[in-house]
Amino acid sequence: MVEAVTTIDKAGRVVIPKEIREKMDLKENSILLVVETDGDALILKKLDIRQIAERLRGELKGKDLDGIATKVEVQSNERVRKERLETLRR
Repeated sequence: MVEAVTTIDKAGRVVIPKEIREKMDLKENSILLVVETDGDALILKKLDIRQIAERLRGELKGKDLDGIATKVEVQSNERVRKERLETLRR
């Protein structure tokens, strides 16, 4: 495991040290997930879109995707309606 100290610039960018970028094959436009923990730590996780897509294909194989999408849309719309009503009541 490699550890390093880095800083954040005015634009909020963090430089990942070269040794870590090379070891993890991080290149320009690599996709990273940033997670804030309960304490004072951040987690950066490299995301592999191909790996995620393959996993989703396997998990969703044989599922009714149109039905799932409709259910999500209905639930999302209902949540937005409730939030709007709450805002109007204030």
